[in-house]
Amino acid sequence: MKKYIVLAFLFFGLMLSAYSQKIEWSVLKKELVGTYVGELKKGLANGKGTAKGQDEYTGDFKKGLPDGVGVYTDSLGNVYTGAFRNGKKEGRGIMTLANAKTDSVIKGYWEFDKYIGAERIEPYEVSNKTGSVNPRIFNTGEGNRVEISIVEPVKHTLLSGTIFFTGQASPRTTFGRYYYDDAVFPLEFDVQYSCPNKLGTAQIASTIRIKISKPGNWIITLNN
Repeated sequence: MKKYIVLAFLFFGLMLSAYSQKIEWSVLKKELVGTYVGELKKGLANGKGTAKGQDEYTGDFKKGLPDGVGVYTDSLGNVYTGAFRNGKKEGRGIMTLANAKTDSVIKGYWEFDKYIGAERIEPYEVSNKTGSVNPRIFNTGEGNRVEISIVEPVKHTLLSGTIFFTGQASPRTTFGRYYYDDAVFPLEFDVQYSCPNKLGTAQIASTIRIKISKPGNWIITLNN
């Protein structure tokens, strides 16, 4: 009987060891390095779990980082409850400050770990679209620049257009691309141009208005 009890404890110990791991290899956020208890996938925290290090987090993980919904307590005792993406606060959440004299609770939205306000601001808006214009708009990361290109649909070369912008930026043109450096957001662009249809049998006049509200390195490609 004692032999079976010892084996049972050994088995339980091995299972607990597999479930709770040093996060030097299971969790990739350095502030959480210490211990991890939770689900794993390919050696990384993935699914539900709790990580404790300098800071502490309980919630969803993906590929070793907080990703989803969880509760994060930093070394100062501040507690954030809300959404995460790639290890950073991203989306709606509530921050409770440990030592605040006033306004100890902050509610609203976060991006890249930074509080952006009580209401979400759309990163960009499109309006006044006519003709065959089909915009592709994306942000490549932190910065203060906008790049606009107009693509001809038959030969796939760059076209010239007329662009009026409202806001503060330093415009320049290089090889058919329009750049707006040192931008102060929001910026609004009214673009007008003509291009052939996809069969090359007629010219189509196109217009579009694009408002960029969030800082970043923005690339706008107008396809037809």
